Amino acid sequence: MFIVQFTHGEFRGVFGHPARFRIIKHRVRTEGINTAARRSPLSPRVKGERITFCFTFKHFFGGGGEENNNKHTSMSVVGAVPFMRPLHIRSPVSQARRHTLPASEFRSLSPEDAISVFEIEREAFISVSGECPLHLDEVRHFLTLCPELSLGWFEEGRLVAFVIGSLWDQERLTTDALTLHKPHGTTVHIHVLAVHRTFRQQGKGSILMWRYLQYLRCLPYVRRAVLMCEDFLVPFYRKSGFKVQGPSRITVGPLAFIDMVYPVRGHAFMRRNSGC
Repeated sequence: MFIVQFTHGEFRGVFGHPARFRIIKHRVRTEGINTAARRSPLSPRVKGERITFCFTFKHFFGGGGEENNNKHTSMSVVGAVPFMRPLHIRSPVSQARRHTLPASEFRSLSPEDAISVFEIEREAFISVSGECPLHLDEVRHFLTLCPELSLGWFEEGRLVAFVIGSLWDQERLTTDALTLHKPHGTTVHIHVLAVHRTFRQQGKGSILMWRYLQYLRCLPYVRRAVLMCEDFLVPFYRKSGFKVQGPSRITVGPLAFIDMVYPVRGHAFMRRNSGC
């Protein structure tokens, strides 16, 4: 049996010489391929393991031969499915693993992410309130002490949104909560949530907050999350499940804030042994 491979309108056989051809009729025997392949046996969409073609065609070999117009030659062609694909999409038999960045990734932040975090935060807050919740050294401080209480959203390796928190051990926030991390606390103080300007108005802030709160439920020592925000942000956090506690004791210059709380207690204890 003559084993061939299709290449741009030629048969290229095992002996290395091409055979130009014109198909007169064909029949196909399929093994494990779909109906689309049966309707179009030469289609590059063939899916399966093996396909057998039987052609009747006029042919001649080499560059100087003459076409045999008086004799038809039948030839069985057995080919593997990859041979039926165009050359430009054919994949090698063993393909090395590609090292590509994931399209979308959520992970805890590290001190190495501090500059990217601060650039997004500064652009998001300076234009609105004139003040950043965290300065660059404070971002590094919290990402060093409690990176597990941060969450970044990366798309193709680029930080597009983030949230940073720390532990607190009192019922209400005080000025010390802005800079301190209490390792034995049971309250997560959410310092900042920000989204890169080119990714705003896409719902990423709400999605990231939801992911963060789901993550906090997996931490058995966390009983609630608290934050302070300006009046115009209260509806946004209410949609995420936060409730208003009242006016904050903290002021920054002329800015006043509202304290909000999200109850995590109960969820954490139920899921302590859930494998989170």
